[in-house]
Amino acid sequence: MARPTPGDLGGFLGMDKPVRPTTLPGMVDRPNIDNKPGIGDRPGFGNQPGINNRPNINNRPVNIGDIKAGNNLNINKRPSWANISNNNVININNNIQGQFNNLQNWQTRNPNRFAGYNTWGNNVRQNWYGHYHGVARPLPYHRDWWYGHPHAWCGWHYGYHFNNRPYGYWWTYPTYAAMTRWFVWGSTSNSYAQPAYYDYGTGGNVTYDNSTVYVNSQPVASTTEYAQSAATLATVEPPPSEDEAAKVEWLPLGTFAVSVNEKEVDTSRVIQLAVSKTGIISGTFYNSSTDKSQSVQGQVDKDTQRAAFRIGDSDKIVVETGIYNLTQQEASVLVHFGAEKQENWMLIRLEDPESSESATTN
Repeated sequence: MARPTPGDLGGFLGMDKPVRPTTLPGMVDRPNIDNKPGIGDRPGFGNQPGINNRPNINNRPVNIGDIKAGNNLNINKRPSWANISNNNVININNNIQGQFNNLQNWQTRNPNRFAGYNTWGNNVRQNWYGHYHGVARPLPYHRDWWYGHPHAWCGWHYGYHFNNRPYGYWWTYPTYAAMTRWFVWGSTSNSYAQPAYYDYGTGGNVTYDNSTVYVNSQPVASTTEYAQSAATLATVEPPPSEDEAAKVEWLPLGTFAVSVNEKEVDTSRVIQLAVSKTGIISGTFYNSSTDKSQSVQGQVDKDTQRAAFRIGDSDKIVVETGIYNLTQQEASVLVHFGAEKQENWMLIRLEDPESSESATTN
C-alpha cells in the first residue's frame, strides 16, 4: 500500500478515519535489526554545527499570555459513542489485571521485536534531527516556536508552568522508578511494583481478533467496549477554576515523533507530554505539514497502568498506551477512531537537539 500523504493523515487534527490497514506486519522476522548502529549512541546531538548557535534561541521561560488562545471545553466531555457503564469499565480493568504479570518483563522476553522497534525509531530520529541541522527556523516546543503557535488550552494544561520552567525542561523524561514515586499513589498500588509494557498489534500482548480484544491471548472485552473504556479514561473532568489548574505540578514525559508504520521515517507529527501527580496527562500535538498545534488531555489508570488521551477538538480520536511505554525510547500506541476502527502506531522519543546533557530523570 502506498504511504499516506500528509493530507490523508490529517495528523490527528480533525481526522476521523484510519490511514492504513489496522494490522502491522510482525517485527520479529525482519533481517539485520540487531546490527544497525543506534542513533541514540551518536555523540553530541546538542553539539551539531548550526543548532546551538542559531540566532534567537534561548532557554528563558515563555509568557503564557501570548500562547494561550482560549479554552477547549469539548475535550472535557465524554464522546457520545463511549456510552459504556462504569461496571463494564471495572470488568475490563479486572480482566486486564488478571493478565498483568504477563505484561511485565515483556521487552526482555521479546528482544527481537524491540530491536525492530529500535531500528524503526532510529530511522525516524535520524530524519527528524536532519530537518533541524543547520536550519534557522524555530524548533518545535522552544520559545520562538511557542509564540508562533498559540492554541486553545484544555482545562488541565502543563503550560501554566511555562513561565517558571525553561522549555528544555519539557523535553526531559523520567525513569519508571521516578515516575512511580511521583504519583500520589506511589508504591501503595501493587500494580506499579513492576512496569507493564502494552504492546499493540500482531505479535504483541494486546491484539484484536474479529470482535474481541485479547491481552496475552485471553479475552478482556469486545472491541467496541474496549474502545469505549479508552475514551472514558481519556476524558477528564475540568478543573474547578483556572487558579486551581495553575497550581498543578507536572512531570515531563518528553517529546515524541508520531509514526504510523515503520516505513514512515519522515513524519510531520510530534507530541510533547507531561503527567500530574494524580495521573492527569497534558500535552501539545503539532503537525508541521499543516503548521497547527492542539492541546492534549487524558489520564492514567492507577490500577492497570493504562493511559489514554484525546487531542484537540476531535471527540472521535483516542490514543491509548501504557504509562511505562512513555518512559521508553519507543512507545507502542493504539489509536481508536471511534468505537469501530483502530490502528497501531509508534511514538518515538526525541532528545532536545539543543541540549547535550542526558534528558533522563532518575
